[in-house]
Amino acid sequence: MKNHNELSVAPSIFTREFNAPRQLVYDAWTKPEHLKNWMFPQKGFTCEYVSADIKPGGSSLHKMIAPNGYEMWLLTAYEEVTPPERLVFRQYNSNEAGEVQPNAQMPDWPKEMRATITLKEMDGKTKLQLIWQPINPTKEEAEVFEASRSQHGAGWDGGFDQLTTYLETL
Repeated sequence: MKNHNELSVAPSIFTREFNAPRQLVYDAWTKPEHLKNWMFPQKGFTCEYVSADIKPGGSSLHKMIAPNGYEMWLLTAYEEVTPPERLVFRQYNSNEAGEVQPNAQMPDWPKEMRATITLKEMDGKTKLQLIWQPINPTKEEAEVFEASRSQHGAGWDGGFDQLTTYLETL
């Protein structure tokens, strides 16, 4: 039963079409040898996976390194891994040990986010839909998510651009 005090926040929803078969796009989201080549917001960043157990109940830990050397650690906990059509995971800011931490740049950013990715193949191309939303946010977290909603696409679109460029090399 849902607690009536829980806040419900509408998700941000993104779609993108990739000129690649669905299995390849799915592999790019689920294999660290692919993820490290595109899972960052813009050109100039790098990504390193410390661990990756991408299966239901598994988790991964990686860091993104900005061109200025700033490091951002992310812990991902996988809820659903359904090849090659669906992936559901929770995202957390963390430290290098995988301990959940507040976002250093936005302390009231939601501590727990869920991403639901669905992939549909159409004529050799893949349509991706990403649904992204906070899980059980506090009032302050919900307000920060809402206040930054217009920026959500910029971050994800940057990652999708990196994925598009990477897929073209395969």
